[in-house]
Amino acid sequence: MLTKSQKEQLVEELKIAMDQNKILVMADYRGLTVKDIDELKKEVREAGGQMRVAKKTLVNVALKDKGIDFDTRKYSGPLAFIFGPEETAIPKKVWNFSRKNDKLKIEGGMLEYNLIAKEDVEALAKLPSKNELLAKLVDTIQGPISGFANVLAGPMKSFVQVMKAISENKV
Repeated sequence: MLTKSQKEQLVEELKIAMDQNKILVMADYRGLTVKDIDELKKEVREAGGQMRVAKKTLVNVALKDKGIDFDTRKYSGPLAFIFGPEETAIPKKVWNFSRKNDKLKIEGGMLEYNLIAKEDVEALAKLPSKNELLAKLVDTIQGPISGFANVLAGPMKSFVQVMKAISENKV
């Protein structure tokens, strides 16, 4: 049993984790073995996140302190709270893990202090990562510019080739 000061410290840690991260995924981990939980924690850490298990009442206190009206006790069973700094990486890791191990069930989440449903977490998991989207954007912007540069260079290349052919014929 936690003392009052330990509970207060845990609530503060949860609030700090909410402040430092953009996404929170709540998942029911009932039935997972210790090995499974360790594997999930490892995958979450690789994505830059952290996984916390806390009593729902303490999480409710942290949410209330942040001005979020939500009761985690509506979910039956224990919940793991998985925080992450990037919008898609943590949902992707948790969703992929839940597909491999059907005992982990995504219950919902929070994206930048806005509550999201289980379906929204899964939709985020299916999106490309932020870096992949930025790379696609750069490629989309760069394509026409490269094409334009090639069009402008075309007459110059032709001129050089003609001059080379003339010089070869004179020799």
